[in-house]
Amino acid sequence: MKRLASHFQARVPAKINLSLAVTGKRGDLHTLDMILCPWDALADVATFSPKNSQRSRNFEEPRLELSDVKAHFDGFDPARFEKFFAPKADAIAKYFGVNGYLSLDMGIPLGAGLGGSSAATVATIKAIQKCLASQSLSFGISDEFLLSLGSDAPYMYVGGVCRVQGVGDIVTPLPSSKLPKAELFIPRCGSDSAACYAMYDKLLEQGKISRDSVVPTCVEEAVRALRNDLTLPATTLCPEIGELLEKLSTDGKRAMMSGSGSACLRLL
Repeated sequence: MKRLASHFQARVPAKINLSLAVTGKRGDLHTLDMILCPWDALADVATFSPKNSQRSRNFEEPRLELSDVKAHFDGFDPARFEKFFAPKADAIAKYFGVNGYLSLDMGIPLGAGLGGSSAATVATIKAIQKCLASQSLSFGISDEFLLSLGSDAPYMYVGGVCRVQGVGDIVTPLPSSKLPKAELFIPRCGSDSAACYAMYDKLLEQGKISRDSVVPTCVEEAVRALRNDLTLPATTLCPEIGELLEKLSTDGKRAMMSGSGSACLRLL
């Protein structure tokens, strides 16, 4: 019998928005049209340690035990995160039929619009896939399952520079040769995505936000427009984000917020 390595590791970088347009709603979810690219300086790393040498459905109930979580940013609440992540870990274990231990080394701040929790989720999937591949087991993953784990998960799984539409379910890779140089800044205040979208709906109803049907479809258009329809809702809820954007926009520089915030980019 082939002997397994004891650990399988995967790294998934943060994502940043070069554009974000809210295009409508599908049920209770907002539909978006975005240009996304990776921010490799920040990443989440998952390490999977299997209990058995074969897929565990032959032996015991599939399960992922979260053995260790380290975070390299302030304000992390381990108990709250583990409660949030546990259902995702259970779903992943059952999907792949594995049993083992999982440790997470998280470098992407939560509540920053950088895809932190989705990066940890996708890193877990990729670590497990490495384990299965070592046993010559080819085991893919469906778009539907990825989307069930979070709207950012399909993009985080594909990676690279992409146009992402719908509720995160339409991911189209784009040429990546003309990415802008930028600096990333993360204010201390976090941003709650649900609250941000609720504020967007409120401001839209009040006529303080209007939808523009012309949206960026490539990196060059995104860099010219620097459009993020969630900027006003996010800065309304957290004025610190607005203050940071104003500060970054001095001396002719251009700045924008990523996702639903709070991280902001200054283009160089």
